[in-house]
Amino acid sequence: MLSKILPGAGWQSRRGFTLVELMVALAILAVVAAVAVPLYTAYSERTYATEAQADLLNAAQALERFAAVNFSYEGSADTDGDGAGDADAGPLAGDIYTPRSADQGRYEFNIAAAAGTFTLTAVPQVGVMENTGNMTIDEAGNRRWDRNDDGDYADADEDSWESK
Repeated sequence: MLSKILPGAGWQSRRGFTLVELMVALAILAVVAAVAVPLYTAYSERTYATEAQADLLNAAQALERFAAVNFSYEGSADTDGDGAGDADAGPLAGDIYTPRSADQGRYEFNIAAAAGTFTLTAVPQVGVMENTGNMTIDEAGNRRWDRNDDGDYADADEDSWESK
């Protein structure tokens, strides 16, 4: 009955989408994806860097506890992979602290220690965080981030972890 009142309103008049409508829908999806993927990647990088910074702070606290017992930061690196500290430089010993971002494979945590000093470094691994630069913290709480990944901390914005 409706098809007699409105021509083309019957179920037989339209059976699907036209090719033009499908192409327009695909173009819209492509534009949305082109905008969303870089935004999500940047968000992930910021999140992972923040996680590594938290791990550096927690590891520094663990090193302070270690030094309070041992009167030195020496022996806080694990060079043979058994989880116990056996050296002054190398990967951070697991019995001192196991960083979450290291477990996830995003960063590797290395330490260079002496009796009264240490420098803890988060080194980005291959993948999402590659080429984002090392982050460090030392026994005095000084924080540095080699944002341009050039191997030094000489640039003006590399003397803190603050986002610019």
